[in-house]
Amino acid sequence: MVVRRLEHYNIRTTKFAETVKFYDDALGMKARRAPMLPEDGPATWIYDDSGVAAIHLTPVDPADPLGSYAKMTQYRGGEGDAAFEGSGAIDHVAFECEGIEEIKARLTAMNVKFVENVFPGFLSQLFLKDPNGVMLELNFR
Repeated sequence: MVVRRLEHYNIRTTKFAETVKFYDDALGMKARRAPMLPEDGPATWIYDDSGVAAIHLTPVDPADPLGSYAKMTQYRGGEGDAAFEGSGAIDHVAFECEGIEEIKARLTAMNVKFVENVFPGFLSQLFLKDPNGVMLELNFR
């Protein structure tokens, strides 16, 4: 067996619309309906520029987060915690990106705080949190 690449990561969110808007507005990613959902299902997969569904969203009812989450954990045998914010044991999720100045301008216009690290001649990075508190690392080579 060989692991070739990260397939996707899933965010359980009580901030569904805000999360979709963030990834669209801040990073230019596009949300579409997952292929296995009914035609009227929500846009729960977020695609990168190469057409990969890098992020999957699990919408959770903010009025009853534990109730709706319990139903959604059945695919994992009912296992899981009820944390809906932050990255948990995952420190961050990294994306390879292009156009650092454009993304910095978008983030600034949206009042999204970020930290920039520059390794001259090698790499520039932006670290920021999405609406769910998930830490993102944007890498620009």
